Amino acid sequence: MPRLLFPLFAFLLMTSAVIGGAIEAITFAAEPGKMFLPLDEAADELDWPVRRDDMGKVFQLKDMLLPPGSLRALTDGTELVSTEQLAEAGAEVSPMDAEYRVRVGGFFRGFTLVVSPQRVEVSLKNQQLRGWQGRRLVLQTRISSGRNGRTPAGEFRAGPYRARMHRSSLYQNAPMPWSVQINGHVFIHGFTSVPNYPASHGCIRVPLTDGNPANFFYEWVLNGTPVSVTRD
Repeated sequence: MPRLLFPLFAFLLMTSAVIGGAIEAITFAAEPGKMFLPLDEAADELDWPVRRDDMGKVFQLKDMLLPPGSLRALTDGTELVSTEQLAEAGAEVSPMDAEYRVRVGGFFRGFTLVVSPQRVEVSLKNQQLRGWQGRRLVLQTRISSGRNGRTPAGEFRAGPYRARMHRSSLYQNAPMPWSVQINGHVFIHGFTSVPNYPASHGCIRVPLTDGNPANFFYEWVLNGTPVSVTRD
């Protein structure tokens, strides 16, 4: 290879590894069209400084101040940032392409963000719900399913009915906040009592405390997302 071309060839190999790598985004049914990712991941990729308060919460990203409550978070407290917020802080953000990809940052420092499908797994044996977006685990929480096997196992889909506050038509108008239907009268919903054993009439109870996974699930999961409920 000619001596002058070798440095250019090596440079292209190096940069193609960065440009070709994609980070899987987190999307929310409550905010259609928006893409999120953990703030620390974005800051690392862009080599941006982050400042935190005494509680460990981010209040400044690069030169942009972030008001309290302006960041979404996972139930474990991981703070998320949207592509809109990254653009406000000074990052170049490309329009989404036909493969649901967005380029964030410039040629030298940046990353590609891609939207992958959601899926939900509910283990009746382990009394656990996990929500995935592509390979990214976005939610893991304990649940309380139906007593005496009343929660059906099978392959379902989220929706179509959902409500911030649903009330049971079968059991004394019981409140069921953050309800997402998965099969007839079976919902995934928040509840004040979520022991780590089956205790419901058939629905899948999710806690309202510890990061409020019930609210997170309701705002995150899209109608039509596959929900696999297993007994094993």
